[in-house]
Amino acid sequence: MLIRTRIHVCAFVTIALLWFGCAKKEPAAVEKGRPAVAQWASPEKPPPSYTYPAPVKGHYREVNIGSFDLVDGIAYAASNGAGTVVYVTDKPIASPVLSESPCPMTQARAISVLRSADYAEVTLDAAGRSKYFAAGKMFGGSTREDEVGGHYWTSTLKSGESGRAAGGVQHKSQGGFTFDLPLLHPQMREVSEGDRSKGRRADESAPKPTEQALIAAYTSVLDAVRKKDLKSLLAALGFNEKQSASIRGLDGIDADFGVYSDRFLEPGTASDIMAKPGTGYVRSEGVNPKGKKFANYYWFAPCGDRLVLVQIAENPQ
Repeated sequence: MLIRTRIHVCAFVTIALLWFGCAKKEPAAVEKGRPAVAQWASPEKPPPSYTYPAPVKGHYREVNIGSFDLVDGIAYAASNGAGTVVYVTDKPIASPVLSESPCPMTQARAISVLRSADYAEVTLDAAGRSKYFAAGKMFGGSTREDEVGGHYWTSTLKSGESGRAAGGVQHKSQGGFTFDLPLLHPQMREVSEGDRSKGRRADESAPKPTEQALIAAYTSVLDAVRKKDLKSLLAALGFNEKQSASIRGLDGIDADFGVYSDRFLEPGTASDIMAKPGTGYVRSEGVNPKGKKFANYYWFAPCGDRLVLVQIAENPQ
C-alpha cells in the first residue's frame, strides 16, 4: 500500500508540473489583436550598384593642387544671371538623381564633402566665356584664376537643346574637360565655388538658422556617423529614398564614408555656434579616432526644410 501511494503521488506531481510547464509557454506577453513580431529582424539588403555613363571627361593638373581626372558634375543657371555654372568632380556624385533637387549645388557639395572629391568650376555666359577658372580639393588647397586679358583658357557652351548644357573648357597649361549635363534650375539662390572664392559663402537673403536648428542638424549627422549608418547620414543631409539608394550604390562610397567619419571628434560636444543669413556652423573640440586633437567647424546651408552639412573645416591643435 505504501508503494502504491507513493506512485500515485509522484504521478500527480508529474502531471501537475507538465501542465504548469505547458502553461508557461503561452504567449501571454502578446497583446490582444496585435500580431507577434520576430525579435530579430533580417538585415537590410544593400542597394544595387549604381552606375551611369560619365557626363564629364577630362583631366586637371596644377602644381599646388595636384593632378586628377574629372568624371561627373552638374550644370545650373546662376541665380544672379551670370550664366551657367558648371561644377565638375573627380568622383561620381550621383548627378542624375540631383536633377530634381531644389538645391542641386548644395547637395552636390554635400556629396563632394562625403567623398573628399576634387573639383573644377567655371561660369559660362551666353557666348561660352568664363571670367574665372576655379579648382581645388575638398580637404586641401584651392585656386581661382581670373580672366584679366591673358586668355589662358578657351571655353564653349551649347545650351537650350533638350534642357541640356554641353561644351568644354581647355586651359593652356592645366588641362580641361568636356561636359554634357542637364541644365538645372535651382529653387533657391545657390552659392558656387567661384562665389566662395570671392568671400560669398551664403545666400544673404535667406533666413538666419536658429542655434537650435544648427545643433539638431549637427547632432543628426553625428549620431549617424557614430552608428556607421550611411543611410541615416544621407537622410540627415536631406536626400530622399531614391537619391539615398543611388548614392549608397556608388563604387567606393563605403570607404569614403569611413574617411568622412574620422572627421568627427570625441566627445563631439558643440563648443561654439555661429549663425547668419543662409549659413551657420557648429564648432567642436576633441580628438579624432587616431587620438589627434582638433577644433573643427561644421558648416551648414539650407536646402528646402533641411540644414545640410556642406563643409568641414579641420583645425589641428
